[in-house]
Order: sequence, then structure tokens, then C-alpha cells
Amino acid sequence: MGIEIERRFLVDGRNEKPWRECEGTIKMHQCYLSGVSHSNSIISWQGISLANEPAELTNISTWRIRQENDSFVLTAKGVRIGATGSEFEWKIGNDVGKKIISMKELPSTEKTRYLWRGEDGLLWEVDEFEGGIAGLVIAEIELKSEDQEVMIPSWLGMEITHLRGWSNAALAMMIKDARPC
Repeated sequence: MGIEIERRFLVDGRNEKPWRECEGTIKMHQCYLSGVSHSNSIISWQGISLANEPAELTNISTWRIRQENDSFVLTAKGVRIGATGSEFEWKIGNDVGKKIISMKELPSTEKTRYLWRGEDGLLWEVDEFEGGIAGLVIAEIELKSEDQEVMIPSWLGMEITHLRGWSNAALAMMIKDARPC
């Protein structure tokens, strides 16, 4: 089982943006799927085969297709306890990924991710969102354990790790619900 341990923070993006002096950037578009099925080792959605997975996936709360530049990844995320949750990823074909990402009715987010190295050598992922939540900036850091020491950059704001409603999936649903009819 894949485990993800991450802390997340709001960032005030109105002032200087030191995270833009970084190791790289990634353009991302993420769509969230409901009704994903897993039977006979095949993960599928609306009749589209997405991946093969021989293991039993349990307690999955979120299914996501992410486009990173020109590649596509299916992600299954489990229920979080504290900063820790299960996470599984599979590369998917470009044809399938493009087909799903282009579906405008799906909850989705778009963002630019900046890969910024902290003074302690840890890699921060700083997401500047676009579209319906343009201006929102969230920084996250993946850790080896929940009690790992981290040097918190001075430009970080409130920690949102333990707050409901700040996951990318929740933000995508908020954008979708706010769209005019």
C-alpha cells in the first residue's frame, strides 16, 4: 500500500513569491471521478478501463485523473487520519487521459506547481491555482513521518493539514458547485 504523509499551508500570494525561484514547474489539470469500479483486477469508470490492480483497494475516498504537462496519472486516495493517507497511482494512456480531462462537467482544478527546495533540503510543492479559484496558493510538503522536523518558510500562512474542505478534491467540487447554470 502507498502511504502519503503531507502537511499543507495557505500562502499569501499578493506579495513577493520566493517559491518561483525554484527547481521546476509543472502545469496540472486534475479531474475528480465518482463511480469508479474495481472488479476482476480492473479499475474502470463509465465503461472505460483505466488500470489493472490485482490488490484489493479499500477505504478509497477520492479518484483523480491528473494531467502533468503531457502525461496522465490515475490516483486513488484513501481516507486521511491526521496528515497520513493511502495513495495509489497508475500511469494511463494519453488517449484515455485526454478524453476524461476534456469532460467539462467533471469537478476539476487547474494550477501551476512550483518545486521549491527549503533551507533544510526538503522539497515544497507550491500550487498557484487558476480558473474559478485563481489567486489561491497552497504549499505542501511530503514527509517520511508525521513528526519529521521541517523548517517552515516565513512566507507560509495558516496550516490547513487537519482542516476539512481544503483538499484539491473539495476545492474542485466547490468550483463546480459555484458555476452558473
